[in-house]
Amino acid sequence: MSAVFLALMLAVPTGTPPAGAFGPGEQITYKVSWLGLPAGTADVTVGAEAPERPGSLPIVTKGQCDLVIYPIRDRIISWWDPAAGRSRGLEMYQDENHKRRRLRIDFEGSSGKAQVLKQLEGEPPHRSEVEVPPGSVDVATAVFFLRAAQLAEGDEVTMPIFTGTRVFKGIARVEGRVPLETPLGQVNTVRVRMRTEFSGKLSAREVRMWFTDDEAHIPVRMEADFALGPVVVEWTDYKPGRPIDPSTLARGQ
Repeated sequence: MSAVFLALMLAVPTGTPPAGAFGPGEQITYKVSWLGLPAGTADVTVGAEAPERPGSLPIVTKGQCDLVIYPIRDRIISWWDPAAGRSRGLEMYQDENHKRRRLRIDFEGSSGKAQVLKQLEGEPPHRSEVEVPPGSVDVATAVFFLRAAQLAEGDEVTMPIFTGTRVFKGIARVEGRVPLETPLGQVNTVRVRMRTEFSGKLSAREVRMWFTDDEAHIPVRMEADFALGPVVVEWTDYKPGRPIDPSTLARGQ
């Protein structure tokens, strides 16, 4: 996982959201800085229920990094089931440092299993079945689990995060409420610190996040310290989506 895009992917919804948290049409644009310098952008969009995935909403994240040392063009489609309050999987298309690969994860409900497909450019796909703990989420849907929480000071949330290869434990703790200057002006925020067991020079063991202090809990800023330097992700544009009633969605399998 690249340093920049890991930070971006920790901004996609999970958990049954409170009213007004997110819905089809929501769009968030972020700028990414590395070592204090502009490094890329990301767009997160919540789509409408798709016929091929009844009962699920697609959350599409597109990330771009133009750094010569590590160019990135990534796209992730995460499938979220609002009625069941769970992730149903993701499709990831990575183009990082001139190497392309595809990853697909399908969670099989409460069976404790995930179907995984991995494919490197020019090679046949590799399929496997992996046992995962109940309630596991993929990397791209880990953090918006917090959008569904009350985020009271001192709250702590633990979740198993499945990368497609291994399961890591993520622990998020609410540290307090603070005003924050952002590219869209000053915002009242809830500060959350999340620790993980990710390893490697392109992974961060800790991510600091600021959410709007309202029921939407929009992630407005994220910071992560990597071996290659600190990465900061800040929102630069936001368009709200329309609220939905999960009971009106098709019943997913």
